[in-house]
Amino acid sequence: MNSMLINVWVASIVVLLLCSNVIPTAFSGAIIIFYCPFVIFGLYMISYIPRDMWLVFGLMCLFLYNM
Repeated sequence: MNSMLINVWVASIVVLLLCSNVIPTAFSGAIIIFYCPFVIFGLYMISYIPRDMWLVFGLMCLFLYNM
């Protein structure tokens, strides 16, 4: 399997376990603290994308939604 697909699968399993209260609250806090730098870095990288590209992406999503 693709490594990106495996990462998405593992992240979705962790979120599912957190939402069903299988994983304790302290562990969920540790996960939030662990993922904060990745989220900040992602937002930092997104800020470099030009505004026109966001408009094109939005139009593409709107077109796909209406199909």
